[in-house]
Amino acid sequence: MSALILCSMLIYGIVMIVVPHGFTAVSNGRINGEIEKLTSELNNTDFKTASEIISDFCAKNFGMAAMLAVGADSFSFGDFDNIRGEDKAVSTSVVLAFPDCEEAVFLTVISTGSSADELNGVFIGMIPFVLGAILLVSAVSAWLCSRAIVTPVLKISRVSKRMAKLDMTWHCDVDRGDELGVLADSLNTLSIKLGEAMEELEDTNKRLREEIKKVNAAEKQRRDFFAAASHELKTPITVLKGQIESMILEIGRYKDVKSVLPETLVEIEKTERLVKEILSVSKLEINGLGEKNEKIDVNECLREVIEALTPLAFEKDIEIVFDTDRPTVYIEGNTALFRKALHNILSNAVFHSPMGSNVKAELIGEKLTVVNTGVTLPEEEIHDLFTPFYRVEKSRSKDTGGSGLGLYLVETILRLHGLSFDISNGDNCVIFTVLLNQN
Repeated sequence: MSALILCSMLIYGIVMIVVPHGFTAVSNGRINGEIEKLTSELNNTDFKTASEIISDFCAKNFGMAAMLAVGADSFSFGDFDNIRGEDKAVSTSVVLAFPDCEEAVFLTVISTGSSADELNGVFIGMIPFVLGAILLVSAVSAWLCSRAIVTPVLKISRVSKRMAKLDMTWHCDVDRGDELGVLADSLNTLSIKLGEAMEELEDTNKRLREEIKKVNAAEKQRRDFFAAASHELKTPITVLKGQIESMILEIGRYKDVKSVLPETLVEIEKTERLVKEILSVSKLEINGLGEKNEKIDVNECLREVIEALTPLAFEKDIEIVFDTDRPTVYIEGNTALFRKALHNILSNAVFHSPMGSNVKAELIGEKLTVVNTGVTLPEEEIHDLFTPFYRVEKSRSKDTGGSGLGLYLVETILRLHGLSFDISNGDNCVIFTVLLNQN
């Protein structure tokens, strides 16, 4: 508004100065031209006719009068006396020669001159009205400007502040086709893309946190495993050391070395099996599935494992049931390791089932279930079954409860193959389920 007022006043001031001066120059030029035209016309006529021409000239040109002087006589045309009395009157004299007049004739033309002062007065008198009009136009223009430009800019400014705070829950409602509209559309597009990028980043961070949690859990499990392995190895080594020292010192029944050595050999074999299982777990943790990735026939692996466990099942009068006519199912992975997992699952089922019961292996589509009847698990301990060296049998005897690494190996192998699994109680039975749809 201030800029409009300043510019308007400046323009009005320039007009006040330039217009009167220009008008004066034009007016004087017009008067001189009329006088030259009159003089030229009079030079080609006689005195009588000249009087008529001068009269017509004064009648046509308001504010101009003329006087012809011939010797002592003079003839005036127009309102000569009144015009001559004006302060701004300007006179021009020329000498004429007429054919019918022997003496020289003087023509004097008087005009009131330009009205520059009057124009200045008019301009000055109009200043209050012009100033009022300028103020009104400037105020309306400033209001329209604020509605058309400033308001959208303020909206965009508020949006940019929300963007700076990473708040993308907004939409810039500026429906225009000019640069501000393009800017608003660009901000809306930027908001959508930034929102998508932030969502992707949040998802990535979430997955990263989950991966870190898994890594930390795996690291803790690894530390717990080796701590438990150290504890499990300590007992048989201590027993072996005591037996050997007793044999060397010939203490009590250990004097008969030959009768005691078979017991020592059995303990060594148990320790050897434990060490092999620990090494197997360590190898899996380090190498995973290794470079061997092949197509595994699940049906064939089941048949081989059942055939290997038949003698153990026969000793306990347990029947292992498996329908060999089911469609073949294939997965990708390491055949030897997958067979080891199946062997541990089925051997656990046979070992922990009572005499005369049965174990059923069933493969339907991509779902493998192993059911051993006549036994159930304590519900509160099911989630601990896959913990290294955990045994439901509280005496922790390897004669009745195994090493406690069988199911841990199963979990590790199935996890490396991308297979999900579950163990639960049924109606007087334990059900181990493996889903063969690899993730």
